[in-house]
Amino acid sequence: MTDGERLQKFDADFEKLKKNRERVPLEQLRTRYADAYNALVAEVQAGADWFADAYIKLLVGHFPRHPRDTAGNEWLDKRIAAIREQEAKPGGRVERYRAALLERLDHEEYDQLVWEIYNRIEVEAFDPYWQRHNRWVGEPGRRRWIYNDITQKFWWPKTEDYPESGCWINRDYTGHDSRFPPHIKEDPPE
Repeated sequence: MTDGERLQKFDADFEKLKKNRERVPLEQLRTRYADAYNALVAEVQAGADWFADAYIKLLVGHFPRHPRDTAGNEWLDKRIAAIREQEAKPGGRVERYRAALLERLDHEEYDQLVWEIYNRIEVEAFDPYWQRHNRWVGEPGRRRWIYNDITQKFWWPKTEDYPESGCWINRDYTGHDSRFPPHIKEDPPE
């Protein structure tokens, strides 16, 4: 089954669950139609877990990494795994997104909770990794830039004269990328 087919199945299963819950009292679904209902609930949960995992892996897979930072890459992988493990524990977002879909039939809440898992990984794992690769370059007393050695780009800060700035750029001012702005100390005075 392709990812597209899997996503369609997840959506169709969720819609079927919603319709069943709207039309048939929950008590009847859990008793009279228990086998079919429980199978459908299991399918929706499996689809929810698959989608959350695929979504997070896709976004995390786009985190740029420095190929020679072996220790940093290992730390990042371990930190991501630890966050995922914490979120899978009772009371974590995995339990909460399942409840959003299966109990409250709230797909928006589910989507928000899945995004929150990814956001936590970005903030608590990737951002510290990224920031360790940012540094000030240039001669003191002259124009200095924040440089990122992963992308080999310079940070062009947003100014009144250049409102489209606030992005990483190449030496020739091309390749604008506003993802992952730097958070390092101010440039020390000379």
